[in-house]
Amino acid sequence: MSKSYGRDRERTSVLRFLSEPGGLLAIDGPPCAGKTLLLEEAVEAARDLGYAVALVPGERLATSADLCRALEQDAATRPLIAVDHAHRDPAALLALLPRLRGRPVTALLALTGAVAGPEVRCALAERGDVLTLGPVDDAVAERLVRALLGAAPDPALTALVATAGGNPRLIADLVLGLREEDLLEVRAGVAGLCEDRPRGDWPRENWPRGDWPRGDWPHEDQPREDWPREDRPREDRLPRRVLDLVGGRVEALPPGAARLVRAAAVVGRSFLLREVAAVVEEDTAALLPAADRAVSSGLVVCADERWEFDSDLVRRAVLGSTPAPVLHAPRHATPVPRADLNDRADRDDHADRDDHADRDDHADRDDRSTPVADEDRGADAVHGVRALAAGGRLGAAIALARDSLGRRPGPAAAAELHVVLAGILLADGRPSDAAAELEHVVVMPDAPEPLRRLASAGRLLALYFSTGSRAGAHALSVLTARDREASDADVVMAATVHSCLEWRAGNLAESLYWGRQSTRWELDRPTAWWQSQSAVSFALKLSALGEFADAERLVRGDGPDEDDAVTSGAPAARAIARARVLTQAGRLDQARAAARKGLLTARDRGLRLLVPLASTVLATVALHRGEVVAAAEHVRRYRADLVAGEAVLHSGQYDWVELLLTHAQGGPGPAVERARERVADPDATRRMLVEEPGAAAWLVRLALAADDVELARAAVAAARELAAANPGIATVSVAAAHARAVLDHDVEELLVVAGRHHHPWAKANANEDLAVLLAEAGHEGRAAAHTALALRIFERMGAEGEAARLRRGAGPALGGGADWQRLSEPERDIARLVGAGLTNRQVAKQLYLSPHTVNYHLRGIFRKLGISSRVELARLAHEQETSKA
Repeated sequence: MSKSYGRDRERTSVLRFLSEPGGLLAIDGPPCAGKTLLLEEAVEAARDLGYAVALVPGERLATSADLCRALEQDAATRPLIAVDHAHRDPAALLALLPRLRGRPVTALLALTGAVAGPEVRCALAERGDVLTLGPVDDAVAERLVRALLGAAPDPALTALVATAGGNPRLIADLVLGLREEDLLEVRAGVAGLCEDRPRGDWPRENWPRGDWPRGDWPHEDQPREDWPREDRPREDRLPRRVLDLVGGRVEALPPGAARLVRAAAVVGRSFLLREVAAVVEEDTAALLPAADRAVSSGLVVCADERWEFDSDLVRRAVLGSTPAPVLHAPRHATPVPRADLNDRADRDDHADRDDHADRDDHADRDDRSTPVADEDRGADAVHGVRALAAGGRLGAAIALARDSLGRRPGPAAAAELHVVLAGILLADGRPSDAAAELEHVVVMPDAPEPLRRLASAGRLLALYFSTGSRAGAHALSVLTARDREASDADVVMAATVHSCLEWRAGNLAESLYWGRQSTRWELDRPTAWWQSQSAVSFALKLSALGEFADAERLVRGDGPDEDDAVTSGAPAARAIARARVLTQAGRLDQARAAARKGLLTARDRGLRLLVPLASTVLATVALHRGEVVAAAEHVRRYRADLVAGEAVLHSGQYDWVELLLTHAQGGPGPAVERARERVADPDATRRMLVEEPGAAAWLVRLALAADDVELARAAVAAARELAAANPGIATVSVAAAHARAVLDHDVEELLVVAGRHHHPWAKANANEDLAVLLAEAGHEGRAAAHTALALRIFERMGAEGEAARLRRGAGPALGGGADWQRLSEPERDIARLVGAGLTNRQVAKQLYLSPHTVNYHLRGIFRKLGISSRVELARLAHEQETSKA
């Protein structure tokens, strides 16, 4: 296995750089991203290629004699200077860069640019090329696990690996550490986490401490994350390798930054600086220098106005690697106990009550004449579970609920505990576990009937999330039962689930009927947060059909839920759904604000179920605004969330956003490859076309740009099939007509379509398509009018990226080159370099592409611009640069 496993693309770029002597390449990435391993492989390859290598540690840049000798060698010896950890002496690095100019020496650096500082990063970008190491994707992570274990990971292990955030070193240490500590088992070629097994009739004092049930040993009053590592259940332990790796990075920080990182781990994965300031009892402003150092370390990243750990595994490892005495030290040493200090008075009050409760419990055991009623004790347990969950401490709430159920409360309290616990498990993305809890209530003979119906409703939703279409038969059986009332919780949820399944199958009219019914019926009490799914799912359907006002009305109110077990669940779900509605309605600034609000609430409260859909909204908004790097980060995060979670809010948005991102990053070529994969899956294509009315025409436009007529025809066929199956749904018929008009170059049909689209983004694209066809037909005045209309729509949306794209190449009427806009960003990069006189091979080296790929793009550039020579391309590129100036 290669040292830098999972870095095939980056390794290829480095080898391409080494294929010709000369130049500077900097490998930049956060700590533990694999920079050193990649540099070591590059050095080995360079020696095989005949380079005379001078390998210099970063801290010796200013004093290395090997470096000085390499600078004096002639071209015949092919000198190469390789510097590892070049960020350790930024001043020496800045001094070295001018010395490289004009010398026959090749330079290869590995560094963490965030530590080196902005001056170094700018200098490197000016003097050479920078190769940035990002996180590896899920497929690479799985291959790495397979290579290390010789077995495929099961879903639980895959989910754990996903918490490493795509860091290959962290993944490797996690997997190897689990194997070394016998926390993994391999069966039939599949590797999985060992489970804690019941010890049968063993005396408890003989059990391994990590297997003791909560409540039966001295740590019972502490959150599980506070237990000594060796005393935690296996599923909560992290290998010593991981703890040492992350703990070492924390210890290497200055004391103030280390204290901040530990305090932040106490607050949560995502945090505000003022929350950390409350924990360490400092002013927020005083923490800013330490926060900068924490970010430079790569342990913490900035996420909009909040901060968060690079991955969930890093945060867990920070907690696990911090000794308890340090974790609970007084002010100015490190964080005080685990919770927001704003709630300190409440916690002290709870502690007093718990102390009295313990004494009362002992008195109860000693004095049988005054027993505490089981129902009263059960009611107290329900209240405690709800309070913990409402504060975002889902793990503690789950543990208390299970412990309380083990004490056999009365039937009413037991039923409520099961229902509350199921709501927490569903919020945590564990629908199968939630369904099992609710099954207890459904079959419980003494359960109160309202709770039984609520449990039946929750079980149906949990089955939908965990099994998909297999919940359909159950939903229909509830809807067709003669003795049910429309206000029954299970009837409302059956209508909701049936509506969702019909929507996924493309039966839109049937779906809308049952979705509308589910939101008209009033619910009996009690209710639960997850019943907001009825309004949320129907609102998203209405939004996809362009009925924005009705959709927003459904998700603006407080809703019928009263469950305070996860008190933010329904509001967060509605905020995220509203963000999606606002995105499709073309109100991007409001959409971003609503999505951030919902996402932050969901992350802070442990509502994993809701996080991915919020991230798709933020990624979509970022793409429309031209913020490609931010969009890529949102996609990376929600993909990790999807892998880590058992349940998701089903959506075609995931595929759609990734298509847009692929195009924004790599142009038509890579996007066409991904589009072919999607179109080959009829179900995935149908979901995407239903939820995004502009998708079919976009696919056709993409396919024609890459001369893939077969893909264009397939997209049109899928859109027409969907429209034929839903003759009364105007949105899908307009979308199909738009796609067909783009394929057939039908100006008249596009004129009709542009006026009928309800979705602003699709309407703007229709006008842009129309402008292109009119310009090709010689109707410049009409073309300019439709271009201006598309631009106004984009500007009203707040789609700055789309508007800028249109301005750059929309023709003389808008001050740009007539055809330059037809080029993708990668094509424009190639055109500028070729126009500057570079050969295909030189362009390939600059952009880390193969010469074949450059030649492929160049043919497309010539076709789009209507030219046939590099001389004409140089003229157009010069005119474009002059117009910008």
